Amino acid sequence: MINKLLFVENKEQFKEYVKIAITRIIGILIPVIILFIYLIASRALQEFINYAVIGITTFSNKISYLGLFKNEKIEIRIFSMLMPISIILMAITLIFTKFLKMENIKIKNLLTILMYSLSIIIVMYPISDEIHFLIGSFISIIGLIYMFVLLTKNIYNRISYNKKYKIYKILTLTVWVLMFASILTVTVNNIYKYIKADKNNDLLHFKNIEINSNLKNRIIEIDDYILEKEKENKNVYILDSEAAIYMIPINKYNKNYDMFLKGNIGKDGEKGIIEKIEKRSENELYLIKRRELRLNWQTPLDVVNYIRENLEKIDEISIYEVYK
Repeated sequence: MINKLLFVENKEQFKEYVKIAITRIIGILIPVIILFIYLIASRALQEFINYAVIGITTFSNKISYLGLFKNEKIEIRIFSMLMPISIILMAITLIFTKFLKMENIKIKNLLTILMYSLSIIIVMYPISDEIHFLIGSFISIIGLIYMFVLLTKNIYNRISYNKKYKIYKILTLTVWVLMFASILTVTVNNIYKYIKADKNNDLLHFKNIEINSNLKNRIIEIDDYILEKEKENKNVYILDSEAAIYMIPINKYNKNYDMFLKGNIGKDGEKGIIEKIEKRSENELYLIKRRELRLNWQTPLDVVNYIRENLEKIDEISIYEVYK
C-alpha cells in the first residue's frame, strides 16, 4: 500500500488509492480475525503468543550472511554477491530516473520490485543459510533480471530494423530451446530418480515417499521401542531435531520435543524445559543422541547436558541413549 501511495499525484488519485487501501486492509483482516477467533475458542491464544511471538527471543543461534560467500555451491556464492548489487543498482536507478528518461510504468515496476525485495530480506535474519537466502533473495534476483531486460531493450532500440528482426528470432529460438531442454532434463531426471528410489509402503503417513532403507528400519525399531514402553506405562520423549520423524508414523505428538530446536520451545526456552524435566516422574524416558554422533547445530545443548549430568542412563536404542 505504501508503494501505491508514492504514485498518487492528485486528489482524485488519492481518493481511488484510499478505496483500494481499505479493500486490501479488509482482505488482510478477514483471515487474521478468523485465526484470532479460533485461537480464543480453542484456548490457544496464550500459547500462540508464547511460541510464535515471545518465543522468538530464545532464537540465539545465528549464521552470518558472509558465510554464503564460502558456500560449496557456486550458484549460491554467485547469487549471494548479486543480491546486494541488485538492490543497490535498483535504488541508484530510481534515484536517477529523470536523467535516464525512464517511462513511468518502468519506474513503478522497478520500485515495486525494490520494495518487495527489501521487505522479504528479513527472512535471512538471524539465519542466513542456503534455504533462507534463496527465499529472501528471490525477488531481488528478479529485479536484477528486470534491469538487464531494460538495458538490453535500450540497446535493442538503437539497432536498425533488419538487424533487429534477425537478432529477435535468434535470441527467441535460443531462449526457448534452452528453457525446453532444461525443463525436460530436470523433469526426466527427477522422474527417473523417483522410480528408482526406495519408497515406503509400510510406515503410516509416509506412503510413496522416498525414504532410505536404513532410516526406515531405524524408524520401525525406535517406534517399536516407544510402543513397548507405553505398554509398561512409560512415556518416551525424543530430544532431537529428528523426533517428529519417529512420532508421525505412530500418531504421537509431544509438545516442545518433536521439533527440538532453539526458538521452537516457547518463551522460557531451555530453562523452561529443564524445569519441566525436573518435575517429571520415573515413568518418563528421554532419548538423546549417542555422544559420538553429531547433533543439529540448533539443538538446545543445555537441556541435553542437563539430562546427561542429572538423569540415569538405563538403555540404548538405535542411535539414542535412554535416560530416566
